[in-house]
Amino acid sequence: MPTVFLSYAGADLPLIEQLEAQLKSHPEIAIWRDQEKIYGGQKWPKVLGEAIADQDVFLLAWSKNSARSHFVEFEWCTAIALKKTIIPCLLDDTPLASSLGTFHGYRLDDSTGLIRSLQAAPLGDVQRREPVIRKLSDITVTEETAVLAQAKTVFAKQHWTVQGNVYQAGGDIHIHHEPSTTSAPEKAKPFAEKWQTWVVIIGGILTAILAALQIQERIVPPQSPEKPSYISSEGQPAQVVEQPVAGTIFDEDDKRLPGVLVKLPEFNQSVVSDQNGRYRFVVNAHRGHQVELLAEKNDFEPMERFVSLGNEHNDFTMQRASR
Repeated sequence: MPTVFLSYAGADLPLIEQLEAQLKSHPEIAIWRDQEKIYGGQKWPKVLGEAIADQDVFLLAWSKNSARSHFVEFEWCTAIALKKTIIPCLLDDTPLASSLGTFHGYRLDDSTGLIRSLQAAPLGDVQRREPVIRKLSDITVTEETAVLAQAKTVFAKQHWTVQGNVYQAGGDIHIHHEPSTTSAPEKAKPFAEKWQTWVVIIGGILTAILAALQIQERIVPPQSPEKPSYISSEGQPAQVVEQPVAGTIFDEDDKRLPGVLVKLPEFNQSVVSDQNGRYRFVVNAHRGHQVELLAEKNDFEPMERFVSLGNEHNDFTMQRASR
């Protein structure tokens, strides 16, 4: 089941709630969109980067508001650095940013195409997680414009750059989704770039053929927002399974932090991190469910964050309390 990081501008919240209602009619897709709760902390770039890294797919709700948002730009730049699959959902007619201009976007009323794309999206490269999070943890500024500028500089130095659907990262070439049509004439390209273009075109043709074969498939209409989020397509409650929640806790010097009291209030459970800073829970819940996690330790600021069940790499850093 794919877990999806939903990136959006706060001004678009009514449309985001509409989009989320459509996606929640498919219980195999889990949505994470609580990022607003972690802005403002001393280490919010790192914490937000961890949230993006922990989800399988990056869903970008694009509009005139998100095009102007430094937070949204930071999020999609981080998703690129993490080699995440990026799928735009177009809330209005605002053109995508130049770095994203050739990604295929789905309009808000095309829920069928959007959901199929989310279900078929390849998972990100987990090997990129550690170096990206390490770089984000080095960012000391907290004002969004300064954070964005520093992050983009770091990503550029690491050669984590994007070229629309075909992006180059660490010497590897990756292709995601069919390109959007553009009417602007293109300059002649070197042979090395032409083969990339042909690969993208062929991928688009194959996608169109697949869509034609599935045209008679019965489409189940989305449920209304008032219905429970965890309902299967047969109308039965989604399966509750046993799954872990675990991670490692660090201090500001990136040293493992033992003796931290970690709580999952929703399940009335608590544990204390061991000598290696590790904590672990096992709970019974719906797959991909987001839960609140609290952490407390003397001489440190309390930590509150949301984590995905089933993820054993929910690592985070605790800040020393100011005296």
